[in-house]
Amino acid sequence: MVKQNISVWEFLFGGGLLSVCLVIVLLFLGIAAIFFFVQKLVALNRENQVDPYLLKNVNDLLNDGRIQSAIDFCRRDNSPESRSVEKGLSRLGRPVGEISNAMETHAQIELNRAEKNINFLATLSGAAPMLGLLGGVLVLASTFGTLSKTETVVSQNLLAADFYKALAPSAVGLIVGFLSYVFHNILVAKVDYLLMKIQYHTNEFLDIINKPS
Repeated sequence: MVKQNISVWEFLFGGGLLSVCLVIVLLFLGIAAIFFFVQKLVALNRENQVDPYLLKNVNDLLNDGRIQSAIDFCRRDNSPESRSVEKGLSRLGRPVGEISNAMETHAQIELNRAEKNINFLATLSGAAPMLGLLGGVLVLASTFGTLSKTETVVSQNLLAADFYKALAPSAVGLIVGFLSYVFHNILVAKVDYLLMKIQYHTNEFLDIINKPS
């Protein structure tokens, strides 16, 4: 008996029109997920870089009465934490509660900006496997529909030859869904870390301006 090996190319694109179309769509979504993940990861890593002496420098400038210099320093740093501190500096002279609310509102804005479009990966992690499974079911339904109109021996050969066609979209959908799930969790962890740093700097800044004279 001659053993035949099916190449990856034949496995992915050796099926019918429906199978090939679904595989192409899923591969395109997978490439889009990878591109989005890399782009977002680079952006979040850049946002997570903060001057370790940010609050110390701000405190020193405030002790010297140089509020505008502190604001300018935060603008030059231009990180989520410095933008939040800048928001607090711009409210100096008002009640601490109002300053705190302004900084919390700005922290939410920074969070929304960091989370922008991340739900795309969450949606894809669930939709890709279902789309692949739907494609596999449709391909099998088409195959069995053809089998019902052929002789038994021919049907067995046709089933053996065409069964892998239903596996291609399902396999690609699972892979794309798994990668999207992992990518999404990595980005969520980065966003949570960013939010934690903003909250830390917010609390420390409030302690600075509320310390006893």
